[in-house]
Amino acid sequence: MLAATNSKALWYVTRGTGMVSLVLLTLTVALGVAEVARYASPRWPRFVLAAIHKNASLLAVAFLAVHILTAVADSFAPIHLVDILIPFVGSYRPIWLGLGTVAFDLLIALVITSLLRERIGYRAWRVVHWAAYACWPIALMHGLGTGSDTRVRWATLVNVACIVMVVAAVWWRIASTRTATVARRAFATFASAAIALGVIVFMVVEPMRPGWARKAGTPTVIFSAARTPTAPPTTGGQIPIPFSSATRGSIAETGPDSSGRSTVKIDATLPSAGGAQLHVLIRGTALADGGVNMRDGSVRLGVAGAPNLYHGRIVSLDGTNIAASVHNAAGVTLDINMQFVVDQGTQTVGGTVTARQGVSARGN
Repeated sequence: MLAATNSKALWYVTRGTGMVSLVLLTLTVALGVAEVARYASPRWPRFVLAAIHKNASLLAVAFLAVHILTAVADSFAPIHLVDILIPFVGSYRPIWLGLGTVAFDLLIALVITSLLRERIGYRAWRVVHWAAYACWPIALMHGLGTGSDTRVRWATLVNVACIVMVVAAVWWRIASTRTATVARRAFATFASAAIALGVIVFMVVEPMRPGWARKAGTPTVIFSAARTPTAPPTTGGQIPIPFSSATRGSIAETGPDSSGRSTVKIDATLPSAGGAQLHVLIRGTALADGGVNMRDGSVRLGVAGAPNLYHGRIVSLDGTNIAASVHNAAGVTLDINMQFVVDQGTQTVGGTVTARQGVSARGN
């Protein structure tokens, strides 16, 4: 249980620090554009913008370091230190993880040369600085390709907001340029808009669609592990009641069909309940951000060779928290509470499942 809790905590920290790093990088790029354009005002003098730009870069590095360390420490995905140093050599989504490595290397070069700007000279610093601006789009594509929250509504809003912020800064820079011709400024404006639109379209038609985890290069062993019991299965058709168990399993969504109906299926193993197997089926109307608005749902709990020892229905659904009431052939009722953590990127679930005798059983 402790190992499962630690893995869950690492997963949350990795996700959070990754998104914060992207926001800080976006701020760094926008402030960098303002510095290049020599923007200043009585309220925001240039030295203040320069200080904020520098501190935002350093803060981005700090969050990125935590993001990397927790990703390596989490044993669920096979990410190693060499994958952080050398791009495109890992086994876990090699292209998309490799982009993150490239972005990290560029960001480190940016920070080091900025700290040593007076020693290396303005010309060398400027060359590295311009090259390092590629860090932001590369980091964005890394997050879209490897992030487990890409399909989640709030993450989509953050990604789009970052894109809009950088494009707006670029447009402002183009509009304030007086040395370029009107034709060149118009071309730059439309080109930046087209690139931004292309990234958003890619996000919608690739990472936000089911099946992206396999397509992105997630090792098949992860999918196999999600379906394999981590403890010997219970024998004799018995499940220890009550129980509280960490869980690991798979989630699959089909639909929507022509009537807008979708089905979500969860298959999970409960190692602390003797390897009991849990099967959840949710049917309802498809939601715009994924998942369904439940119309009805069923739950089965059993063991290897007897998957239907208990069966019943879902009584409440609140996000990824599910409550169900099931019973066996003898009429014994169980109240099951499921608190799932869904990784949309790998189409797996973790979390905790608890079960106790229901009211009718305790009254017998």
